[in-house]
Amino acid sequence: MYQSIPLYFAHWEDSQLARSQLDEAFKVLVEKALLRGDRRRFSLLAMAFLAQLNNGHTRFYDPSFSRLPPPGMTLRLVENRWTVTASVIPGLKAGDVICEIQGRPIDLWYVALLPYTVGSRQSRTVQFGDWNGVFPPLLGIFLPDTYAVTYEDARGARCTLTVDRTALLREPATLSVEGRLVAKDLAYIRIPSFLSPEFEVTALSYVKDYSAAACLILDVRGNGGGNTPHALIRALMNCPYRWWLESRPVGVSTSSDETQRDPGADSCDDASLLRRLVTDDSGLESYQGRLIILVDRGTWSAAEDFVMPFKDNGRAVVVGEMTGGSSGQPQFYTFENGMVLGIGAQRVRLPDGTRFEGVGLVPDIAVDLHREHLYGGNDPVLDSAVAVIRGGYKDELIQV
Repeated sequence: MYQSIPLYFAHWEDSQLARSQLDEAFKVLVEKALLRGDRRRFSLLAMAFLAQLNNGHTRFYDPSFSRLPPPGMTLRLVENRWTVTASVIPGLKAGDVICEIQGRPIDLWYVALLPYTVGSRQSRTVQFGDWNGVFPPLLGIFLPDTYAVTYEDARGARCTLTVDRTALLREPATLSVEGRLVAKDLAYIRIPSFLSPEFEVTALSYVKDYSAAACLILDVRGNGGGNTPHALIRALMNCPYRWWLESRPVGVSTSSDETQRDPGADSCDDASLLRRLVTDDSGLESYQGRLIILVDRGTWSAAEDFVMPFKDNGRAVVVGEMTGGSSGQPQFYTFENGMVLGIGAQRVRLPDGTRFEGVGLVPDIAVDLHREHLYGGNDPVLDSAVAVIRGGYKDELIQV
């Protein structure tokens, strides 16, 4: 850990810890870790230590935390209150607001656990209480096997439940790409992850299946990233596009240097570029219809790589929330006991030089979630996308 930070870390300008403070901070970490030989305690100390570097992809992960019983609920900030968005706890519904856990206000839980979270403000809220497809919610690490939760229901009444985590069904571990026709000329494809190449392959097959549709809606909400889906980008892109501006520490190399672009960049003339974009490596002709992309604060890393060029050149209308704001390319080290160290080794900006890290991508249409949507089982982001399509849209920014 100590050797990797000065060698690979590319985000000192955002770090809460100056380079000159690294030695002393690491000494403190070692002294605390040696006080008691406890794996859980060490992992939490390492998480808090790396969180001081204030980068979404610079983190420590202990897989033993994923084997803990599930908390039984997923929380998001809705109307500035910690609200249940999914639950397997009998009596607790999506839309209910969590007031207290174990007699402690939920806001104080968040403040106490904030030092273990990384990245942008919106990304930190996801890490606190939302299973994002990659990491379990941080709250679940600190809850006892049996805990009391006080919540406010739809009528405004305060209720208290006792939750036995060991008796709850675990959150589903498998993710899959989904595709369906929403209307005769409108198709919807949900891509929950890019962790495995199969996700991109399946998404490409759906794009081919729905190639005759006038509009496609691509849903990458909650997509925690994985491998950048370059083939999927090319299959949907019918015009020139630009890539991130990239930088990394001296001596650290990746697949491209600071001035190089993705194969869809403006480094060649427009005519040859457009020909390269019309067909991807598999021979799939690029989709020519309208595109809507759905995003939220859980859209992160490689999923942001996917969204960015469509946002930059206006090829798609982006609907939802601000994305997580961390591009990735970390240097990983996996220890023999399964623990994983990740150091953010590449920093990116938007093609025009605008800051992205710790900020995120701004949607063209911002849509807020409300409690009544959750109680009614409604999806206001998808509904807004369908409304844009039905009403037609122009090139200028659309606001609702």
